Amino acid sequence: MSKQKNRNGSKNEIERNTISVKAPFKLEKDDKRRFIRLEIIDPLNYSVLKNRSGGFWPDGDGPSYTGSILNISAGGVLIVSEAALEEGSLVIIKMSLQGVEIIKNVIGIVKRVEQDENDWLVGIEFITRETLTDRLTSAEYDLIPKDVASFNEHLRGILNNYIQQKQISKEGS
Repeated sequence: MSKQKNRNGSKNEIERNTISVKAPFKLEKDDKRRFIRLEIIDPLNYSVLKNRSGGFWPDGDGPSYTGSILNISAGGVLIVSEAALEEGSLVIIKMSLQGVEIIKNVIGIVKRVEQDENDWLVGIEFITRETLTDRLTSAEYDLIPKDVASFNEHLRGILNNYIQQKQISKEGS
């Protein structure tokens, strides 16, 4: 954890809102992307909330899979998985960021699926709970447990702090 004090917050606020990254890691920024991507290998669990075929599992009892994070940003995650998902499927994600920070019950939408030899590359965009109103009926929306939420500003802040701290550390090396 960082114990530096900056103009934006106290030392305790910074300690509470930052986490460290274990090497090796690689930061990637590209002009076309809104967020910096962090290349990291970590496990991820996800279950299907709703697929394009109409299956709906609000209690988390839908098809569940494991995968590995290849890269992550505040906007989404690229994973490798043995399961091919349908683009447009809604998923509920649980992930650990190098065993330091566990983020669970995050809603995502599958944006890209590509086969890679025996596995599948799956791009998942984090979405807000409010976005679900465009993808679910009001009856379906009401069935989703309250602890299933968006990758909201608080979680985005954790991840952005995580990436910024490593970028600062890398630049200072």
